[in-house]
Amino acid sequence: MSRSPTGSVVVAYPWHDREDLLDRVRAVLPGVEVRALPYVGKFGQHVRDKSTYDELTDERRAVWARAEVVMALDLPTGIDELAPNLRWVQAIGAGIEHLDDRGIGDGVVVTNAVGVAAVPIAEFVIARLLAVWKRFDALDDLQRKHEWRATFGRVFDGSVVGLVGLGAIGSAVAVRARALGAHTVGIRRSYRPGDTSPSCDELYGTDSFTAVLARCDAVVLSAPATPETENMFDADAFAAMKPGAVFCNVARGSLVDEAALVDALERGHLGAAVLDVARTEPLPPDDPLWDAPNIFISPHSSASQDRYLETLFELFVDNLGRYARGESLRNVVDRTAGY
Repeated sequence: MSRSPTGSVVVAYPWHDREDLLDRVRAVLPGVEVRALPYVGKFGQHVRDKSTYDELTDERRAVWARAEVVMALDLPTGIDELAPNLRWVQAIGAGIEHLDDRGIGDGVVVTNAVGVAAVPIAEFVIARLLAVWKRFDALDDLQRKHEWRATFGRVFDGSVVGLVGLGAIGSAVAVRARALGAHTVGIRRSYRPGDTSPSCDELYGTDSFTAVLARCDAVVLSAPATPETENMFDADAFAAMKPGAVFCNVARGSLVDEAALVDALERGHLGAAVLDVARTEPLPPDDPLWDAPNIFISPHSSASQDRYLETLFELFVDNLGRYARGESLRNVVDRTAGY
């Protein structure tokens, strides 16, 4: 049954100056108000002058009050009161835990953008692993010093790469690792005996967590942030990892006991760590992570902006059509599970 919006569609994603993309939204719902109302919230550390976006002026409150559908990076706290007609939120990323305390009503559907950033993040992970194993930092340092001294890395082919979390990102990493000759081992929370994965050579459930860690030359974490995954990688998990292994986190900082990670690096148990996320973002200048040995930190930027908007709007426009026709939406989040 059709249910075309009677309220407005609000694009609260801060990169709102692409009128061509907004026109694609308008084309799906002729006659429906489509407004760009950028809001960045606590996820907006990369946006300049964020206060001008986040200030709830009377004009902005009026736009929120008419909103039925919102595509958002973040939402103001108390969105249930600001937008009493809200029925659906399209998040722009895979993680939605930062929206938990915004006051989204129980009857509001939340969809995420799982898959939109999977390819660029997977490319980033593989690039980091290659850089670590081929010792590019040491080679670059020798070049800066004008020293001609042979320095050799290790072979990617034949390595065991573990994927903790086998959603769109984990699967995309696994596919690319296998293409380079790695043996891929996945851990999936929903695993049932006999399950297989087209992207992994082996698949296990969380009950095999430590056993899998002990086998892997590299472990890539891309699981969702939930109460159950808080500090999933603690001192025991790092101790279980194969000596000299590389740990890579492209999930959320809350999944890692960062003090335990620093200790594992300082003791030399881990060969290296690759972090695109941190428990506190932006990472404070005096945080111990910065100076841990063999750590490679990036500021939550593994998802390239190249074509991201276009891919995101493809998902949103498709979901808008489904919404208008009364069909099931893609990427509906189980808000109880958190993903």
